[in-house]
Order: sequence, then C-alpha cells, then structure tokens
Amino acid sequence: MHQLTPERQFAQLLAADPGRPLVTYYDEATGERTELSARSLANWVAKTHHLLGDELGLGLGDTALIALPAHWLAVPVLLGCLTAGLAISPDDASAEVAFVTPESAAGAVGVLDVFGIAPESPFAAVGFRGAAPEGVADYVLAVRPQADAWGSVAMPAGPDDPCLPGQARGEVAQRAAAAGLPPGARVLTTRDWTGPGDWVDTLLAPIAAGGSIVFVRNCVDEAVLARRMDQERATVRL
Repeated sequence: MHQLTPERQFAQLLAADPGRPLVTYYDEATGERTELSARSLANWVAKTHHLLGDELGLGLGDTALIALPAHWLAVPVLLGCLTAGLAISPDDASAEVAFVTPESAAGAVGVLDVFGIAPESPFAAVGFRGAAPEGVADYVLAVRPQADAWGSVAMPAGPDDPCLPGQARGEVAQRAAAAGLPPGARVLTTRDWTGPGDWVDTLLAPIAAGGSIVFVRNCVDEAVLARRMDQERATVRL
C-alpha cells in the first residue's frame, strides 16, 4: 500500500464520513463553542490551500511558520499548509509565510507574508474587524474569497517530502498512526500547541485513527472537564 502523508490521512477521514463532527472547540473564558464537520473543515482547508498556492505561489520546498494556539482556526491553517505541500515549523524565521496571533507576531519579523488570527475573540471567525496588528494580514479576510471546493485541492507532496522539522511526511504519518489511539477515538484535549509534538498528539494522531477532537481552552476546573467529556462523548483525554 502506498505510504500515507498526514494530509492524505485527513482526506481518507473526510471521504469516509464528511458529515461527522471532527473538530469541537470550547473556550471556557469567552463562552465560545464552535464545531466543524469534516466537510466544513475541508472547506476552510481548501481556502487556505488556495491562498497559499494560487495567491502566494507557494508549494513544495517552502515552509510555513505556525505560531498559533490550539484553536479551531489553527486546524485549517495547519492542514491547509500540508495540502499545499509546505513544511511546517513553530519557529523558522526564514519561512516564506507565517501564521500568528498578536502575541506571537514578533517571532515572524522578516517573513514576507504574515497572517493573523484573533483566538481570544468569541467572534474569531470574522477576523480582527480592522484591528489586525501592524504588518499582519487578517487570515479570515484573506481566505474568505478563496475557492472552498475540496475537489479543487491538489496534494503535491509525497511521503519523502519535508513535513515537520527534521521529519518527512511519511515519518509523521507513521508516528501519528502509531500513537496508540483506538480507532474512531474522540479525543478531548486541554493541551496548548507549543510545537510539533502537540500538533501530532492532539490533531494528526486523532485524524490518523479516524477519530475526532474536542479542544478545551482556559479551563482547569475538573468538574467542567468531566462534564465536557460526558457531553461530547469523548473517549480519550490528553
């Protein structure tokens, strides 16, 4: 069987059940709850893919700096970069494009194209509303006009192409599949994204297992977390 890449593992999950909830997001500080089906997420991924490839001309051989927290908007950024053929890094200042928050934007100084999200806003899906940091383009406004049909997404990278720092795509896909999650696992996680290990454990591994993810931010109350586990029928907690 042809060796998979992380983006092709996502494509398999999407084809198997496009209507299933794939990413559920809670911010206990703002009260936000957002849920994306596999199909809805694929629309956002396609838009990001086309922003990178069609508008910026990026692809194989290029790198994206991703300095984003574990947020539902960060998921299509990461998967969009992978489908477009880019490698991803949390701190590569020589990257061709960067995705940041206002707090992490300073780490992208020198990167030609920098896009930002507003994760602390309960209305993150509408962007910064004209208040993006200086030198940072609003990711939501930039992707909004892009094509969103999943069928228009071409995945040029193979298993030997770069993915994470020092790791090829086939290695990352194998690592995700070997994470030990049961098939169809619904993973609730409070872990933030601090680097590639978190990307694999909280996103790519559940995808490889044909599962789904519940992100819970800004919560240390065990009673609330137990309630979310029950409400969301989560089977694994990270």
